Amino acid sequence: MKKIFTLVATALVAVGVNAQEVWKAAEFDLSTAVETELTEGIYGGGTADAPDTSIPGKLVTSTITGSTTSVTLTGLSTPNSLSKKDVEEGKTQTYWELKGSVDGNDALITDDCNPKFAQYLMPKGNPGFQHWEFYELNTDGDEVFRAYDTYWEIGATAMPAKGAYWKFDVTNAGTLKVAIYGNKNQNPTYIVDESTLQPLAPSTVQVGIFYQNTGFAYYGGDKDPETGETIPGTEKYFNEGAQADDYVLQHTNGVTQNRPVLGYISFPVESGKSYWLFNPKSQIGLYGFEFTSTTGINNIVADAKADVNAPVYNLAGQKVGKSFKGIVVKNGKKFIQ
Repeated sequence: MKKIFTLVATALVAVGVNAQEVWKAAEFDLSTAVETELTEGIYGGGTADAPDTSIPGKLVTSTITGSTTSVTLTGLSTPNSLSKKDVEEGKTQTYWELKGSVDGNDALITDDCNPKFAQYLMPKGNPGFQHWEFYELNTDGDEVFRAYDTYWEIGATAMPAKGAYWKFDVTNAGTLKVAIYGNKNQNPTYIVDESTLQPLAPSTVQVGIFYQNTGFAYYGGDKDPETGETIPGTEKYFNEGAQADDYVLQHTNGVTQNRPVLGYISFPVESGKSYWLFNPKSQIGLYGFEFTSTTGINNIVADAKADVNAPVYNLAGQKVGKSFKGIVVKNGKKFIQ
């Protein structure tokens, strides 16, 4: 019996190593989010050009965490403070919004999409290091609430301390396929290796995206030379290719649209590393992610001498058919059917 149990365990491990791990935002329990107060780099005065560091301020940020076997996800949302007008109107702070629809509008559930996701979590705030707020008088003499941030840029010596970002801590090498919704596509979207503080090279990042929603075609289709009308079925909706050199999630034909995007970003990850996904001047919503390991058994060569039509027996030596489930013997070898 010990040999049987060993065989079963080994078979299950072989299956599990290469299994794809999926995390979905729509299934996340937002009641587990943790709120903390930020004061470092947060100020309550200044101008459009710079903060007044003599006036302390604070922001409240919300953190969510989720995980699969190989990936631990951390999401951060740091909205601006409520203005005086907001407070007077009784408004409360919203940290996360579950957006999208299960009926196909702004949802990754078409035939082109794998895995399929219906809704996404949208955080608030812009990734950066400093935040300052103040009121100024407009031309009508009314007080207007202003909020400014210092943005993360390539060459920064630290990762963002606040704002909207997604962090992936990986324990196995493989490929991470992240499903996102981006508000402002004209700004760059980075996947930053925390150990180097550098974005992954665009040539190593594959994107597959829709623009605005699943009904917007980036290529209108071929035209009938006689009628000038679009030939049905020639339109292109899903855009696939390497990320553009300027890190903008644009069409692979180089045409940038100032439209929201939704789709997938796929990139290789190394064991023991952390990767941050964010847009410095906007928010990235997360549908979820899929992790595929590259450390499993990838190349299995069939025995050329094996008789595929050989009879199959159970461990009692009885001949069984294809409908039998369990450990069987075929061609002198044990396996799970």
